[in-house]
Amino acid sequence: MNEQSDRNYILSIEKAFKILEAFCQPNTEFGLTEIANTCMLSKTATNRFLYTLTKLGYLIRNENKRYLLSPKVMTLGYGYLNASSLRSVGKQFVDELSEEIDRTVNLGILYDINMVYLYRKEVMRYLKHELYDGSLLPAYCTSLGKILLAGLSDDELKERIGRMELKPITSNTITDKEQLYKDILDARQKGFCVSDRELSMDLFAVAVPVLNAKGSVVAGINVTMSPDENSKKEFQKILEKLTLKGCSLSNMLGYIGSYPKLG
Repeated sequence: MNEQSDRNYILSIEKAFKILEAFCQPNTEFGLTEIANTCMLSKTATNRFLYTLTKLGYLIRNENKRYLLSPKVMTLGYGYLNASSLRSVGKQFVDELSEEIDRTVNLGILYDINMVYLYRKEVMRYLKHELYDGSLLPAYCTSLGKILLAGLSDDELKERIGRMELKPITSNTITDKEQLYKDILDARQKGFCVSDRELSMDLFAVAVPVLNAKGSVVAGINVTMSPDENSKKEFQKILEKLTLKGCSLSNMLGYIGSYPKLG
């Protein structure tokens, strides 16, 4: 039974959440026509949803009659983040590694074809927009996203890549799906993944997986730095420390096999 024929399924709620999800990219704001086209809704229906979400406090309508998310939306995500045992356990390891290497360190999980930060210890900002716990980024152009995708089965990986729109965020962004698939398989073999100026020309990042007692990839940890800092010697030093933290966190979650192991 699909949603259209399921009497218990409330389509209006689905449409409201589609509108909220459209705002999940950093620094996103929309006018009425833009959000209607993005969500494939009529202007009349969209206007009613925007009015209601604004009245509830989840959207803000600025002086240019454009809409953006309000801070109230964060209360929905923080309930999960605060209750997440993975975040609670991982925070210590992220903080320790960040202090050891004086770099920004992140803990993230996979959300369909995107990556979500569970916890960030920011030392240096490399992107123009602010990132925080709960921020969503495309998986295909981030080291965390690709190492998390590497933990999927081949069939699941192909299915998710098939649904991705590989936009050229920088000149280094991988926009060919076959090339992305090979890049992720390579990360699976090596046990780590890099994103070399794929999200920003000012950013180089390397990530390793976090595994649970069953050997499943449940999260990833990455370190970000400037491409200018990415000498061979510095990269090896950071990768070694990052791998040790990834292994320790995996052990804390009950994993006792060889590390890193993907697939």
